[in-house]
Amino acid sequence: MTTEETRSPLDRLLSPRSIAMVGASNSPTRIGGTVFANLLRAFPGEVHPVHPRDEVVQGRTAYRSVADLPEAVDMAVIAVPAPAVVDVVAACAARGVGGATVITSGFAEAGPEGRALQDRLTAVARETGIRVVGPNCIGYMNTHGGVMANFMVTVDEPLPTPGPVALVSQSGGFGSYITNKAVLAGLRLGWFVSTGNESDVNVANVLRHLVERPEVGVLLSFAETLRDPEVFVETARRAAELDKPLVLLKAGRSEEAARAAMSHTASIVGSARVLDAVCQQYGVFVASTMEELLDLGTIFQDGRRARGDRVVVMTSSGGAGVLLADEAGLAGLSVPVLPEEEQRSLAEKMPVPFYGSTVNPVDTTAQTTAMPEAYRKVLFSVAGSPSADMVAAVTWARPGPANDAIVEMYGGTDKPVAILSTAWSEQFQEAGVPTYTDPRRAMVALAALVRQSRRGPLPETGFTPDTERIGRVRALLSEAGAGTETTLLESTGKRILAEYGVPVTPEEQVTSVEAAIEAAERIGGAVALKVMSYQLPHKSDAGAIRLGLRGADAVRAGYLEMVDEVAAREPDARVEGVLVQRMVPARMELTCGVNRDPVFGPMVALGLGGVLVEVLSEAVLLRPPFDAGTARAALRDLLGGRLVTGRRGLSDAEQDAIAQVMTGLGDLALELPEVAEVDVNPLRVADDAVYAADALIVVGHG
Repeated sequence: MTTEETRSPLDRLLSPRSIAMVGASNSPTRIGGTVFANLLRAFPGEVHPVHPRDEVVQGRTAYRSVADLPEAVDMAVIAVPAPAVVDVVAACAARGVGGATVITSGFAEAGPEGRALQDRLTAVARETGIRVVGPNCIGYMNTHGGVMANFMVTVDEPLPTPGPVALVSQSGGFGSYITNKAVLAGLRLGWFVSTGNESDVNVANVLRHLVERPEVGVLLSFAETLRDPEVFVETARRAAELDKPLVLLKAGRSEEAARAAMSHTASIVGSARVLDAVCQQYGVFVASTMEELLDLGTIFQDGRRARGDRVVVMTSSGGAGVLLADEAGLAGLSVPVLPEEEQRSLAEKMPVPFYGSTVNPVDTTAQTTAMPEAYRKVLFSVAGSPSADMVAAVTWARPGPANDAIVEMYGGTDKPVAILSTAWSEQFQEAGVPTYTDPRRAMVALAALVRQSRRGPLPETGFTPDTERIGRVRALLSEAGAGTETTLLESTGKRILAEYGVPVTPEEQVTSVEAAIEAAERIGGAVALKVMSYQLPHKSDAGAIRLGLRGADAVRAGYLEMVDEVAAREPDARVEGVLVQRMVPARMELTCGVNRDPVFGPMVALGLGGVLVEVLSEAVLLRPPFDAGTARAALRDLLGGRLVTGRRGLSDAEQDAIAQVMTGLGDLALELPEVAEVDVNPLRVADDAVYAADALIVVGHG
């Protein structure tokens, strides 16, 4: 077995040792000419042009077809008309080529005919095992391997400096825009991959591949959709395990943007709230803007980590120092007052007379511009302060002793540093000093670094379906309306919830007023009466509920009044019975449920319940499987933590019980794909216990 045969097709595609280009051209104005010239710039291996007529392309011997190539190359770049692409890729597969980068457009983005052509391309990839990037992509760049298989960089532009940052973009054009902006901002891009229409290889596949590369330390991504959510989640888990930050900028968050994404790459766009929740659950940073994407790449690329959240600010401008301190606080960072001993030491290094501050921010005032040695001493003292986990400094983007001192300080400390500058500085870029032009952006970046520094590997959440439980629950589902109803009765829904460890209220279903009185006596205390009918999923709208009934007379009167009202308001509703239910106390009401996202699948939601669910509309979301610890952590995020820390917040026992409800619903969603929706509202909380007081389960999807 040869070395090439032992390498995976994706590795051969993205880290090739030999390359062919079908559609290579001698014309510098054609894409085939630009890409081929780029391929020749830094690649250490063989590069073979394929051209039907020219014998030589840019000084290299050309071959008439893929079949004529002298070797089974690792990767082929394809830039031929769309109708010819599928046959060329098939020929590459037959020749033993590992992968193809298809730059050609005119596929799914171009309408039904292009969609059919792309489907054929996908079929060839699946049938033969060749991996395909594109079509309709700008290509990719692997500077560590000298691979410039793209046309985003022209031949007269310098090659980017190889570094630890990898950028993966579904969009080629905007990916090129981000790449150029990243280079200007000082990011050291080792990788750029555009995936285009993703007929085979998608953003998640590339991220999963790159997270294992030793030269990659930071993963940045721009996507319109995530076609392989399981791989994305697996990548996030692996990134957390390897301490490699993963940052996502997602397009298509609004309905208007979703329509644009559909027309651009024929994407399926899921809920933005779900994406944000999944990213938070698995430790992925979500950038709200392109600038934030690059800002996080800037702060992460040197690999430094913060020991805490304390930042010490040094400035010669009082106003800039105050702004930095403000933004630090808003970002969740601490700006501690320096101890008196440190302040005295700093004051001794300041110019005399001194009109600034040693408190933090440390304000050296403009005097230090004329006394560079004093500035340097203060800067190094700030960086070495035991009170500083991170350092922020203000400067002007011009050569001079102050910036020389900043570069020296940065190289002499392992603490994270963020410099607020009037502009990007070539001196700082060459030294790798993280530079920002706005106080907020600098502090948001440092706050993200603190979050990354505090993270560890994600908890293991393996899931094994309980086949016996699945059998029992499916028997209940088949009994419901003879298997024809999609919305279950509350009583059936609660029996199902109980199978998953969800505490339900003591209750009995009856068919007569006398049976209701007897059930109420057995249950004890105040009871609620509810009409059970498949035609009345929302009982209160039809008067099908009575609350707080005590004693036989109240139960009899409530039962008869309720049945009469339902008959008058909903004469076509078929009554299956009446549920007699204990009224459990509630200091607080929550709602917990399951819904299915078109991209990420089942999601468990927890929010404020009862009448507040639609008023406040605040919820936390988790993707199963997850453990109780993850559920409790999500619960602490609701209402900014006030649900747990408030004066009448949830007790430990109540938090445990709610976490059990959440994990139980997660298990239900994984075991029963035919359940489309679960709504437990209200979930009544009091006295260290929780109870599901109502439940709506909808079936029909699987």
